[in-house]
Amino acid sequence: MKNKIDEMLSVYGLRDENSILPMLDDFSEEEIRAYCWQVLRSYPELKKEDWIIGIEGGDYIYSFDGNHVFITDDIWSFNLIARQPVLVMLAEKIKTFK
Repeated sequence: MKNKIDEMLSVYGLRDENSILPMLDDFSEEEIRAYCWQVLRSYPELKKEDWIIGIEGGDYIYSFDGNHVFITDDIWSFNLIARQPVLVMLAEKIKTFK
């Protein structure tokens, strides 16, 4: 599974990018999960590009406005990885919810 995730990150240019979590340290993980999905779904052209589905959740590459994000969303954790400008944009939108 790790090889497939590494491959996904490489193909979409996200291998060396960072997580949104440190930018939202005053939010709980559940809030981050809910608000990230709410913000992402506000983009009408949001498209699932690639994914790995497991029993407990999955790993996904989504695209919108020419940007790509990698999302891990399972019963134990949530994470979003993207290029820094995308992280800043998404974090700013998420912070409007609090």
